[in-house]
Amino acid sequence: MAAKRGFTLIVKLIFSLAMIVASPHIRAEEHSEDAIKSESANYQNQLVGSWTLSSGKYLNDKGKWINYQDLNLSAIKVISQNYFSFTTMQTSSGVKTFWAAGTGKYQLTQQHYIEFPSLNSFNVQEGESFTFSYKLVGNEWHTERFEAGVLSEVEVWKKLD
Repeated sequence: MAAKRGFTLIVKLIFSLAMIVASPHIRAEEHSEDAIKSESANYQNQLVGSWTLSSGKYLNDKGKWINYQDLNLSAIKVISQNYFSFTTMQTSSGVKTFWAAGTGKYQLTQQHYIEFPSLNSFNVQEGESFTFSYKLVGNEWHTERFEAGVLSEVEVWKKLD
């Protein structure tokens, strides 16, 4: 019986390692939840901390790029071991007003940061997610998000701590 459990454990370990090795060739949506959790353990500590938005832009519903600097947006995102939270403000005539906020769980792989907002100001339904490709360059976190194969958002965050 113990030999069978040991064999099962080895098979699971080999499968998990194969998923991690193969993951650069698999889209985030195709990752199993267990494979993402396994990879998350390896990469989470890279993002844990507080970040301030340095720059960004998004593609609006008319196909036009909107620059965050032109909107006078500022934001802080806090990443813990399992949760993210951000608040974005807009400054107009020296007065800051609320722009957007969100919080929820996230998962991290070698190539993708995936947010699952549970509370948010932009009407995302429970269970929806946003998948970003990312890279860390020094104390900067660069993200890109695609929708239907089209680049739709680009952000650069700077580490605060």
